[in-house]
Amino acid sequence: MKLHLTIWAIMVLAYLMIGCVPKGQNEPDVAGKFPASWSNRLDSRAEMNSTGWVQGLGDDVLADLIKEAWTKNPNLSATSRRVEIAREESIMAGANRLPEAAIGISGSKTKRNLIGFNFPNSSSSFTSESYGLNLNLSWELDLWGRLRDSRLAAANEWRASLADYHAARLSLAGQIAKSWFSAIEAGLQQALAEETEKTYARNASYVAKRFDRGLATALDHNLAQASLASSQAIVARWKRQADLANRTLQTLLGRYPDGNATIPSKLPSPDNPPFVSTPVQTLENRPDLLAARLRLDAAGLQVSVARKSLLPALSLSGGPGSRSREFEDLLDNQFRIWNLTGNLAQPIFQGGRLRANVRRSEAALQGLVDNYKAAALQAFREAETALAAETTLQKEEADLLKATQAAKTAAALSWERYQRGLESIFTTLESSRRAFEAESRSLSLQRDRLLNRVDLHLALGEDALSKENLKEEKQK
Repeated sequence: MKLHLTIWAIMVLAYLMIGCVPKGQNEPDVAGKFPASWSNRLDSRAEMNSTGWVQGLGDDVLADLIKEAWTKNPNLSATSRRVEIAREESIMAGANRLPEAAIGISGSKTKRNLIGFNFPNSSSSFTSESYGLNLNLSWELDLWGRLRDSRLAAANEWRASLADYHAARLSLAGQIAKSWFSAIEAGLQQALAEETEKTYARNASYVAKRFDRGLATALDHNLAQASLASSQAIVARWKRQADLANRTLQTLLGRYPDGNATIPSKLPSPDNPPFVSTPVQTLENRPDLLAARLRLDAAGLQVSVARKSLLPALSLSGGPGSRSREFEDLLDNQFRIWNLTGNLAQPIFQGGRLRANVRRSEAALQGLVDNYKAAALQAFREAETALAAETTLQKEEADLLKATQAAKTAAALSWERYQRGLESIFTTLESSRRAFEAESRSLSLQRDRLLNRVDLHLALGEDALSKENLKEEKQK
């Protein structure tokens, strides 16, 4: 009865001390003055696309490649393992709020000597045995919510790691798309360079024959040979670029990079300008920013945990059991025993460790606030840059298309005039070089537009595939 009264007295005292819980602001101020719309706007009547941005790029193969990468890419798989680790750590943190139980069995045998005691008709020694069976229980009562806050912080870390995983999936989808378009462009550039090489080879052969007949100067002959050698070097360079893009794509897909991936011979044409979410919607959509916000919440809870560590901790321990000199009597009710202990411990002096931990947690929280603001600014910069480039790239492509057509026409006219003796070889070769460079730049610009469209979707935090595909991948 006295033990019960003592424990109840401890619990009442602890309850009265709840008012001593240190108060503090755990919710960081991360609100900023965000604009209602972007400074660069697209003339688009498109609605929000529920099928994912991949479909809007006009490439039917790309979705299958992204699904393959999500399944086989080892880096993404490693990220998913970190999600599993965070989930188990969350479970471990939640277990601290529950009682702990352990069953134990013990036994001992002791021999004692009676030398010096002259007991008649008695032995000079005796042995004794003792056996025990105990169910040991221990439980820390979460008076101040410290263990609860620790569990919630771990749960937020788990959700943040899950958001990191979705961000990694989105980033991988963007890398696959960019690598895919770069590989297509490298193949087209190689084909263009090879076609240009044939043209320079035909021109060089024509000039060489004229030089052998004395109808062309050595300068004409050397200039034609130099242009041919230069075009051959360009072919070799684009072969190297195509091989690199091919192997990079295979590595991202989780395949062995043997350089034998099947690459189409045409760049896709993206749809009209896509639907563009607002800056506030972008903050909500991007999984990397969601992870940052969740870690802010977790850090705020860790500050609370550190402050509540300054308060007394109330724990109970004990449990039922049995003890006997005979092992077979351990399950007999006549030998049952029990014990119950209450403990209220108030930290007094730990060399400033606990308060230093509070200050450290508060500094970590403020650091995460600054990191979140920096990440938000980075997201806004990426979106604004991609939106601005979307308009300028479209105009640049239209102007370059006109320049390419004019350069090709000029090159054909210049070669015809050279054959008639009305143009110098230098002007003719220069016209051919300009035509090749214009067409090459046109291919690069088509790729740049596709890459910028991918950057725009990534900056807005949009899903790469439809919700149905995402659910299928999650179930896998």
